[in-house]
Amino acid sequence: MQKINPIDNWHKSIKEPNLSLLYEALDDEFLFYSPVVFRPKEKYMGFIYLIAASRTFLTADNFTYSREIIGENDAMLEFSCEINGIQINGVDTFKWNEEGKFIEMKVLLRPQKSLDLIQQEMEKHLLNPEIWR
Repeated sequence: MQKINPIDNWHKSIKEPNLSLLYEALDDEFLFYSPVVFRPKEKYMGFIYLIAASRTFLTADNFTYSREIIGENDAMLEFSCEINGIQINGVDTFKWNEEGKFIEMKVLLRPQKSLDLIQQEMEKHLLNPEIWR
């Protein structure tokens, strides 16, 4: 039986969007590293941050992954989009375990003004009580 590439599940979960598929793809030891918060978020809070991020980035003009580097247990996906007239360039890095579940994700952004914008947009979504249900 061929294992499903976790990155395929990642793409599928954000295209549909399928929050159940996304949550199931996270290992219980999952850590999310936000570009604006130094300390990593554990599984549940990491999942909440991913929901807020999806509402921020996936509603942006022309969000696209332009490059992928995929290894045996890790990957790097470069993305770009435009929000409020600001060009955003970023990288999602992933690590997964033998079961194909994500154990780590980091998001890196450039330039600085895009980081400031994303922080403001994420805060709006994180303050929305609907996201916590």
